[in-house]
Amino acid sequence: MFDGTSSKFQSILIRINEVIEQDGLKPGDRIPSERELVSRLNAGRSTVREALRALELLGIITTKRGQGTFLQPHQFHRLVDILSFYILQDDRAKDNLLETRVILETVAAKKAALVATEAEIAALEECWNAMEKSVYQGQIPIEEDYAFHHQLIQSAHNYLLTRIWYPLIQYGKTVRQSSLSQPSRPQKALEEHRGILDAVKRRCPQEAADRMEQHLAAAGLPTPYD
Repeated sequence: MFDGTSSKFQSILIRINEVIEQDGLKPGDRIPSERELVSRLNAGRSTVREALRALELLGIITTKRGQGTFLQPHQFHRLVDILSFYILQDDRAKDNLLETRVILETVAAKKAALVATEAEIAALEECWNAMEKSVYQGQIPIEEDYAFHHQLIQSAHNYLLTRIWYPLIQYGKTVRQSSLSQPSRPQKALEEHRGILDAVKRRCPQEAADRMEQHLAAAGLPTPYD
């Protein structure tokens, strides 16, 4: 249970959000100053200051010396990153991490086949070409593999999905490196990526999802139905 100080602090955070909504502020806009918030919220300066510090820690606002405090674009928010850090301290959650990635990426592949723009499909093609070049040069395409999956996630046009996926892929980096380091695995992974890309290009959502699940299973990730 929260004590009185915590409850008051939470209340101020909620009320600052209400001020932002009431003023119709958008990312990049300057928010009211600390002094103005103290007056509008009828709150103590120290409580308002701590609330603003918390919002800045989360990447929701940023302070520019001599200019004021501004709302940050959504991509700078660290809410998911911070929450994932605490969630993944649990051993059971760690065991489920890779399975969660499979679920997210198969859904993303399916949706990308439905909504990806021609420009996004072209970007996926470029990612695949870079991966092909790396493989034929005898390199392990760690970064190229990441770029392909990242572009596919973005092509699903779901911001929250992208934000949830990012910390998952970072925590699973060791698994990805281990898989691609196996003999003949880079070539097979290249072919699997080609299959996913072709399914997206042909607007075949179920095939794209199936090929993604098969690709991740071949990379050693658990399927959600095992």
